[in-house]
Amino acid sequence: MDYRVMPFGNVWSNGIFNVPNDLADKYLKLASEYQLKALLYILRNGGQASSSMIAKALGQTASDIDDLLEFWVEENIIAVDGQKFNVLPKAEEKPKEQEKKKAIRETLSAPRLTPKDIVVFSREDETIRFLLSEAQTVLGRTISHAEQEMLVNMVHYYGLRVEVILMILEFYRGEKERGKSIGISYVNSMAKNWAEEGINSIADAENKLQDIARSDRLWNEIVAVTGIRHRRPTAKQREMIDTWFRDFNIEMITLAADIMKENIPEPSLAYINKILKEWKKKEIFSPAQVQAEQEAFAKSKTEKNSDKLKSKPSYNLEKIKKEAMENTEI
Repeated sequence: MDYRVMPFGNVWSNGIFNVPNDLADKYLKLASEYQLKALLYILRNGGQASSSMIAKALGQTASDIDDLLEFWVEENIIAVDGQKFNVLPKAEEKPKEQEKKKAIRETLSAPRLTPKDIVVFSREDETIRFLLSEAQTVLGRTISHAEQEMLVNMVHYYGLRVEVILMILEFYRGEKERGKSIGISYVNSMAKNWAEEGINSIADAENKLQDIARSDRLWNEIVAVTGIRHRRPTAKQREMIDTWFRDFNIEMITLAADIMKENIPEPSLAYINKILKEWKKKEIFSPAQVQAEQEAFAKSKTEKNSDKLKSKPSYNLEKIKKEAMENTEI
């Protein structure tokens, strides 16, 4: 379809103001929605406006407006508080500096980036411009400076490819749409973990997302059989439950959960974990084996000389309860 502005419509009746061609030619992708709106407001008001005026017009805080407009200040398109226009230096990083950055990456957190830094990265790196633009499309909103900083660091600090980062954002959006209570920090943690695991291709990312989906299904099963309050599992809990399902079927896990319910008032994954570990150690992998061991244990309690019996219980519920209650990590 072709679109054109109607030359004699009512929109022209209140006058016009000038907008430089470069704003449309260079900044439609580079600038965010609110950065463009704020600049249009300034142009509409004779090229000058205060933070409070713009904030009121856009429904933002004055502090947010100052952050937004720093982009245009760094681009030498507007000045602030009577300052002269400055020349934005190019960000150059020598090979030795790059090597040093790589060497200390293991011990340092991701660097803090100013709006000026992000402008430099966006101008000099087409992939960064594309990422910041697509991120807004995926999330369906204008992204904040903190989110821009996070995304740039995913590329330049964690070394992830743009397509992998966008897959993380799509996953995050899907989780939010399903009602999951997760913040944007979840995206950063996920990117950090993927970088550490060496996930940097679409195929690797797809496999990882399948693993997460499988882990979520297992977690939902555990919630159902244990009665534990539904919440997102921690990384340690995911790893523990994956181990359960590698060693036992759902029938055995449910049986362990039933024993847990009979012996303690509140659901405890640590308690179930201890039972399953004891069963694995004794090579008990069926309900019939569990029943046989329970009967042997009950019989041993009626014997006067139980310490001489060859048949010993495979697990001690009192010991399991004590150790589970002391385990605060699960």
